[in-house]
Amino acid sequence: MMQIQYELTEDDYTRFNLNHIKRSKTSKRMLILQRTIGPIMFLGASFVLATWLQETGWWWYGTYGVASILWFLYYPKYFERHVRKQTRRLIGERGNEGMIGPHTMNLDEDGLRDVNEFGETRASWAGIKEVVEEDDYVYLYNSSVSAHILPKRGLDMEEVRRWLPTR
Repeated sequence: MMQIQYELTEDDYTRFNLNHIKRSKTSKRMLILQRTIGPIMFLGASFVLATWLQETGWWWYGTYGVASILWFLYYPKYFERHVRKQTRRLIGERGNEGMIGPHTMNLDEDGLRDVNEFGETRASWAGIKEVVEEDDYVYLYNSSVSAHILPKRGLDMEEVRRWLPTR
């Protein structure tokens, strides 16, 4: 058995959410759709206004064209800020007290046991759908949208990898 003691922070959860969005096919499609629909709406509005006002439309096309370009370029930063803000709100909600703070994770041949001051979670290795190793984290996915977050800070990753299932 291997016992790992670590601290989860709000930043750890935020980084998990941002990494998950970058990896998820559904999230990537949603981000591309949201990033392109704004410019399409801006350009459509410029066409409608130019037609409705019976003007040549160059001023409308120019103004809304610039707005479209700005939207397309800056939407990913806006989206990231939105994810950070939502993560902070979710962590602060009632019933999520054990998300941040000290954790102890025990790994053995049967699975993992994650303990904090508010309770414990167990998962068999069969219940771990995917193990994703990033630069600073290991994510042990127990569903397509949630995972046990294991920060690599101060860990002997060679020892940890010996206990993790290979998929």
